[in-house]
Amino acid sequence: MSVAHSSKREDRRETILDVARDCFLAEGFAATSMSTIAARLGGSKGTLYNYFKSKEDLFAAMMQRQCGDLQETLFDIGPDAGDVQARLTHFARSFLAHLMTPEAVGIQRLVVSESERFPELGRVFYESGPKIVLARIGAYLEELMDAGLLRRTDPLIAAQHFKDIAISGIYWPRMWGIAADPTPAEVDEQVARAVDTFLRAYKP
Repeated sequence: MSVAHSSKREDRRETILDVARDCFLAEGFAATSMSTIAARLGGSKGTLYNYFKSKEDLFAAMMQRQCGDLQETLFDIGPDAGDVQARLTHFARSFLAHLMTPEAVGIQRLVVSESERFPELGRVFYESGPKIVLARIGAYLEELMDAGLLRRTDPLIAAQHFKDIAISGIYWPRMWGIAADPTPAEVDEQVARAVDTFLRAYKP
């Protein structure tokens, strides 16, 4: 396969993922079919199946791409970029910036609303997103524990605590539709409070 052909195929795949995301968010997982996505793309269903063998695979690929975007944002600083507080501040701010986007909120709502009828959605969502990100955060926290900068405990649980503290009080009201997006000042206050609380809880 030539470089040009490979690039064209990758561009087409990205377009399919964009259209599939829009269809899933607008119509829900159950109501969206491969035929619906193919029609929105302006191509045949057979062509769509050349890229993804099922609607579930397409949803999984969409989630994996979103997780990749979050990971790039979270871990786009070098290992020596600032002290522990600075790095945790970066993580908390990146969590909020990503999770508060309309796409992320919509996907979370979609998974919650459809998971009873389609239990695999919850598994795909978790394994493609939170599981990977929490594992990487946990690995970083374990390094801090090894260095004596945090008290020794299960690093994955510590990562879960950090994530929950970072989004507490802002994310869920937005998910429930009872609050608007926080202002930059509110985000700054939330992030600073979350990092301070976490470091106090896990001090050696």
